[in-house]
Amino acid sequence: MTIFKHENFLIDLTNSHKGKLYRDNTLVFYGDGYKAITMMIRNCSDSKPVEQKFNAQLTQRERCKFTGRVEDDKK
Repeated sequence: MTIFKHENFLIDLTNSHKGKLYRDNTLVFYGDGYKAITMMIRNCSDSKPVEQKFNAQLTQRERCKFTGRVEDDKK
């Protein structure tokens, strides 16, 4: 997929199954790519470039939908 550098972070999403997040050339996270992206966003002082770069991945996730009561779902 991609390798992206911002501030002192580098995210490697070339493997479609796992993402790697580096801070100061040290691996800090290895796992789900979406989680790596959100961790990078939370830890950067200016997250706008990261959000713009990964906008498609961030908007692709469906938000949870909750209803008021369980009985409402059975109707």
